[in-house]
Amino acid sequence: MLCMWTSVECWSYYYSNTTMDWQHARDWCQEHYTDMVAIQNQEEIEHLKSWLPRKTNYYWIGIRKINNVWTWVGTNKSLTAEAANWAVGEPNNGKNGRSKMGSEDCVEMYIKRKEQTGKWNDERCGNKKTALCYTAACDTDSCRYGDCVETINSHKCACFEGFFGEKCEQVIECDEDEVTVPYKGSVNCSHENGNFSYNSSCEYSCEGGYQLSMSRPLRCTASKKWSELPPTCEPVRCPELSRPAGGSVKCSDPLGPSSYQSTCVFTCDEGYAQAGSSSNTLQCEASGSWNASQPLCVAITCQNPVGDNHLISTCSDSPPELRSGSTCSFSCAAGFELQGADTIQCSGDGQWSKALPSCKAIGCPAPEIPESGQMSCSLPLSSPASTETPHPLGMVCTFSCDEGHELEGALSMACEHPGQWTSTPPTCTAVVSCPLLEAPENGDINCSNSEPVHNSQCSFTCSEEYSLDGHELLTCGHHGNWTGKRPSCQGNTKKQNEYYKKLKYNARFK
Repeated sequence: MLCMWTSVECWSYYYSNTTMDWQHARDWCQEHYTDMVAIQNQEEIEHLKSWLPRKTNYYWIGIRKINNVWTWVGTNKSLTAEAANWAVGEPNNGKNGRSKMGSEDCVEMYIKRKEQTGKWNDERCGNKKTALCYTAACDTDSCRYGDCVETINSHKCACFEGFFGEKCEQVIECDEDEVTVPYKGSVNCSHENGNFSYNSSCEYSCEGGYQLSMSRPLRCTASKKWSELPPTCEPVRCPELSRPAGGSVKCSDPLGPSSYQSTCVFTCDEGYAQAGSSSNTLQCEASGSWNASQPLCVAITCQNPVGDNHLISTCSDSPPELRSGSTCSFSCAAGFELQGADTIQCSGDGQWSKALPSCKAIGCPAPEIPESGQMSCSLPLSSPASTETPHPLGMVCTFSCDEGHELEGALSMACEHPGQWTSTPPTCTAVVSCPLLEAPENGDINCSNSEPVHNSQCSFTCSEEYSLDGHELLTCGHHGNWTGKRPSCQGNTKKQNEYYKKLKYNARFK
């Protein structure tokens, strides 16, 4: 295979004398030379336009579409808009992909074309064209820390950031003295390109209980300046503590408020007790946490004084807020008297100053049941019942006598405060009676009592045509005698004869 070539000093171009598809063309260039031509600038294009002969199928160059991006295959860099040299209307992928022959993913360069010579066109990679190759002026040691850029006459070095010199062999340096060691800290530097040179990195750390004011490392930049000022080591801070309600806190801060080695002591006011933590002393540790949770001060309270059903309490504070100093006064329901202290106070230890009092039912002495009589006692519905005394306040006792006896004294009596009956118990005395009276012949009797007892009265009347002979009203005296003789009914003879005549007359005309 015959090659044609030209060179300008140390950069040479070559082309094949036969045509081949794009991939074979690149393989041929890499086998015999460096690679397919990578167009660097307009000066290179002008040189190729004037030197290369016209070929009917034109020349393949080292650009191909990879992952839908036009890429320089020699450097694997994407084609930039500034470096593109497309012909008018290109690339068009075969009229925007309508070609049935496949996608146009490779690039040819027009040489000696009547129109747009030196411009590029996208083509199907399988088409056959002349391979356009080059040999590089750059070698592996042309530029130590930079890119070797091919030029028409020679090459030049584009130094990487941080490097300079004809072959990019020199490195930027930063001031070592600016890397200071902080109090309670240390620094460790690593040097990629020489001591305290470009990209040297210095990592800072602090002793336990201290933290960096800035966590980023110092890096030597291309401007010969360190990227940051050296940090300082500051004491670790713990969360700020607050004064508990019902208490106080006093802190010692040798390195600053709420900082490493700070110690805080909590105290509860009188009437309050510590809760929520096993210790009243907290220390700020190197981890930035207190060694225990913050204690609370909880009000000391006494239990709600609940006694029997008859005990009435009145407290200075409402349960359950019966704190130290709270007082409760007591009284009893009607019919009961207080046994014990009438006032107690909640002490600082949560105990009442005295025992809880009780209520004892107030009662009256048992009344005497009268001889030859009975007694019945009961409580009104509104009065509280009591098992402590058989005759509590409000009880009413009613008395009655056996037959033949009468009650002398009050029929009933009530138990009243302060445990006294309203009267003395009555007595039952035998009743005085008079002889039983009968109605007179031809008359009637009407008595005030069923039994002829003392002071009972009986009145007498006679039938028509009879007149009463004797006392019309008799009274039973205290000695068992009636106050007069039992009367009789005497007939009137004249009136009787007129009465009988009248009866006979009436009988004739019936």
